[in-house]
Amino acid sequence: CNERRSLKVYIDIYHSVTRSNMSIKGFFHGFLGVMIALCMSLMLPNLPAHAFIQSDYQKLLVTNECNKCDLSGADLSNKDLYGSALNGANLSRANLSGALLNDARLTGANLDNANLSETVMMGTELSGANLSGANLSNADLYNSLLSKTNLTSANLSSADLTSAIASDANFSNAIVTRAKLKGIVLSRSILSNADFTNSSMRNSRLSSANIQGTKFLGADLSNSVMPDSTTYNGDVSRFGASN
Repeated sequence: CNERRSLKVYIDIYHSVTRSNMSIKGFFHGFLGVMIALCMSLMLPNLPAHAFIQSDYQKLLVTNECNKCDLSGADLSNKDLYGSALNGANLSRANLSGALLNDARLTGANLDNANLSETVMMGTELSGANLSGANLSNADLYNSLLSKTNLTSANLSSADLTSAIASDANFSNAIVTRAKLKGIVLSRSILSNADFTNSSMRNSRLSSANIQGTKFLGADLSNSVMPDSTTYNGDVSRFGASN
């Protein structure tokens, strides 16, 4: 009888310990879940609201073609994208600094606030693209096509746009200081309040362009065609600009 009572006591103790262990495990599992949820809630606000699509990124690197792809915020710095097809692609806020984009096709692409500093874009097709707020400082855009391109508030300081076609483009409030613009075509373009200080603009064409409030301090406009189709004579104030 005593042995039975002792056995019952042992069984009760075992059940009590087991229930206790289960409670402890349950507590720790619940605590762990709460901590994970808390960490995720702290991390999520730091993630970009809209990031590029990974499959689009891989497609570009493998095929050199990604028309109408979503590459917003992608890091493509120093990539060799020579001759790539990116027509209509979303490259908003993308980092393309130092990339090679010679002869690339970016017609109608969205590159607002993108980093294109020191990017090589000779002969690149950018007609109808959105480059508002983009950083194009020290970029090489020799002989590029920029017709109807939006370059509002873009930074083009020390960029090379020699022989570029930028007719009907919007350069309002853009910074184009110390840039190479020899032979550039800016016919019918909006250059209002843009800064072309100390830029080389020999033989450029500004016929029918809007240069109201534009700064040409120290700029070389020798032999350039002015908004009224006359040749530059040293005075731009009659067009509302300053030098």
